[in-house]
Amino acid sequence: MTIVRDAHGIPSVFGGSVLEVAREQGRATAQDRAWQLEVERRRAEGTCAEVFGDSALEWDVLARRALLVDLARRAYAALAPESRAFVDAYVEGLNEVLSGGRGSCAATVSRPWQPWTPLAVFAVQHLLFSGFPSRLWRRHLAATAGEEWLPLFRAEGLPGGSNALVVDGSLTASGLPILAGDPHRVIEAPGCYAQVRLVCTDPDDPFDVVGLTFAGLPGVQHFGHTGAVAWGVTNAVADDEDVYAEDLVRHRDAVIARTGSGWGPVGRRIEQVRVLVGEDRYDVHEVEVLVTDRGPVILGGPGEPETFSLRTPSYVLGDLGLDAILPLLRARTTADVTAAFAGWVGPVDNLVVGDRHGATEHRVVGRIPERGAERRWTGGWVADLPRRTGPVLVTANDRATPEYDRVGADFAPPHRARRIRDLLDELGGAGPLTPVDVAAVLADDRQTAGAALLDTVSSLLDLTGPAAALRDRLLAWDRRMAAGSVDAALFARVRATVVEGLSEAPALAGVDGSPYGELFAPWFDLRGRIRLCLPAILAADKPFGVDVLQVVATSLEHVATQPEPAPWGSEHVVVPLTPHQQLGLPAPDGTAPPYLPLSGDDDCVLATRALGGTGACVHGPVARWVWDLAGDNRWVVPLGASGDPASPHHHDQQAAWAAGGTLPVTHPLEQP
Repeated sequence: MTIVRDAHGIPSVFGGSVLEVAREQGRATAQDRAWQLEVERRRAEGTCAEVFGDSALEWDVLARRALLVDLARRAYAALAPESRAFVDAYVEGLNEVLSGGRGSCAATVSRPWQPWTPLAVFAVQHLLFSGFPSRLWRRHLAATAGEEWLPLFRAEGLPGGSNALVVDGSLTASGLPILAGDPHRVIEAPGCYAQVRLVCTDPDDPFDVVGLTFAGLPGVQHFGHTGAVAWGVTNAVADDEDVYAEDLVRHRDAVIARTGSGWGPVGRRIEQVRVLVGEDRYDVHEVEVLVTDRGPVILGGPGEPETFSLRTPSYVLGDLGLDAILPLLRARTTADVTAAFAGWVGPVDNLVVGDRHGATEHRVVGRIPERGAERRWTGGWVADLPRRTGPVLVTANDRATPEYDRVGADFAPPHRARRIRDLLDELGGAGPLTPVDVAAVLADDRQTAGAALLDTVSSLLDLTGPAAALRDRLLAWDRRMAAGSVDAALFARVRATVVEGLSEAPALAGVDGSPYGELFAPWFDLRGRIRLCLPAILAADKPFGVDVLQVVATSLEHVATQPEPAPWGSEHVVVPLTPHQQLGLPAPDGTAPPYLPLSGDDDCVLATRALGGTGACVHGPVARWVWDLAGDNRWVVPLGASGDPASPHHHDQQAAWAAGGTLPVTHPLEQP
């Protein structure tokens, strides 16, 4: 068993058996990410407040109520024996390092991982990554402003950012497929994804795989390359969860729920969360964990004005789909990968895959419930999910084909997917595509969704003076959200002013802000919702009762009187969030990574999103990968391979990542 690191500290893990590989991967992860592993374990168990204090209590309460540990235990028990042994070996290797205090910041680790903890960490990564917070927001919008405005926020207007593509060998210089992509999430420090190479030298079970894995999870899941076949995903934005309004009352020593036929029992237990209030001093907060026949209660309770339960495929099945891990490591063909994902549960993903035989494919994988009357789950799952083949396959959280009506109703706008296809067509017209060409597509910073606002600006022919000059300047702009562009900053300022004007419409009074606490605030940001759906809003007749031409004209007149802004990248800088910063606490001294200027914007292919539309960027690509079936592979992550701020590999990839670049994968994969 051996761990070898490249110039960026990325580990290659060698083992003489599949279990030795898992154990060594656990050891390598603990060496690099010990403090992150401690935080992820606490997130899963709902014990963050024990370290971070009251600011973490909201998360701990949600984690307990959402039954993350219960789900992980059930899913672990449901794993196939070989998969369970693989997870066990990974946890053994991880605990070996953590218990010996040899990992980065290992002195802070308080307790070992349990065999089911990796599955709980996987569940943590997707609890708020799912669609239920947006469902809550739409309920809130309908209750405060009226249902008539819902269509304006449903016109292909969900947040997105992730891209994935595959081009087949007929378009590439090598004659073999190239895949690429960049998953988008909150940018954290350390990053959520770890780069790894896993090599099994067992002659009866050989594999050599590079890929990305969530820190704390064995194998590689969403993004991998075995030398013979490669794959990647984006979120399919499926309608795979339901939020139910519950009516709960206390009855003697129990809680009961109103059902269609009367009243039904509710599972109930009390859990205690320790909350740090001072040095070695704690308060105890009691959490009432309730479970109806629809699912766990995530908000509210008996006597509360609003109470909601959450029903998900993972909860119903007691399965997280992680029996896919070992088949993916052993995959040799596109058919092997799609077979491995046949048991996938969630999140429902767009899978792109290609192999050395030339086979390429895009298909939706995961469990989407069939529903009957009143959206009741029938117990079955939507069959015949969308599947495509072709020379160029692009997915960007969008409605890729009409068949996506079987997947859901709301998707990310189509701008990014169209732009990627156009760029690939342009590059392909100049000659066969190379991995460097394809990687460059992911760094494209042209503002595509902004065309709707610029079209509105162009119609304002009555402007005079500085406002007319600003109009003409914006219309002459190349529409690139480049870090060094002043015009990009002017566009963002105009857009922000337009959004502000729309948000002040009397019809939207009371909509802004989360009624469910700060944890859900990003989903209840009215200005962010308007900015995302601005093309549909500008095209509407008197949206929210507002004259949009007047709003845009007033915004131009206002911005034209202000001093010229600094270039876009002077404020649009990456701010990777530490666990402390995510909870509103200052980061420990010496741990803050460099804040570098970024190109891109909400609906560029390079979707670097600032929550307010300008300023600090906290959401963007948390990895960038290019898998070349001819072997010229590339990747990069924010910061670096190590979670230790003192390590030379803590942020040695940050400059390349911030510039939209990639780094060569230095491990040549063995061809099976």
